[in-house]
Amino acid sequence: MTTRATDRLRTGCKRYGPGRLPYANRPAIGAGYAGASAALVAAATFAVAVVVLEVVGGSDNVYGFAIFAAVALLLVVPAAFVAGVVSWRAVPATVPGSGVVVGVLGTLLTYVGATVLLTWLMLVAAVVSWNNAGAADTAMAAAVIGWLAFLLTSWITLPVGCLGGVIYDRVGSGPADGR
Repeated sequence: MTTRATDRLRTGCKRYGPGRLPYANRPAIGAGYAGASAALVAAATFAVAVVVLEVVGGSDNVYGFAIFAAVALLLVVPAAFVAGVVSWRAVPATVPGSGVVVGVLGTLLTYVGATVLLTWLMLVAAVVSWNNAGAADTAMAAAVIGWLAFLLTSWITLPVGCLGGVIYDRVGSGPADGR
């Protein structure tokens, strides 16, 4: 990325994008916003891709996958924010390709975090509905859903996460990022 393009992207993020959000000037919080933004982009790209597959005759019931992507945002975006913060703090800036490493780590932690949130949500739903499902069964069901989500979406989330990590590493707070 050239310096001019980097400067334009930095200005755009601060003027119109996540750079306007509270505490975005803090490098780790900015990385969290970048992770959440990447999660939004990945979910939207996945939803569009499955709808396009339906239009060109790829398979049945892909609209269900598009709805899955929309509903998953409720868990994925907060998980991606936390994963972005944790990843940014965990990976030293001296690591070669640290933006890519942060992007991959953040993406993988997002799956873990969203699965944990789903587990808690399913446990609460089971208790409230007086369902006889045990905690272990509920946790296993959430883990299976998380694994299936990874298998279905990693083709888009990993590249988007890597790109988001690289862009934030270059555009974010600069070399003195406090990692």
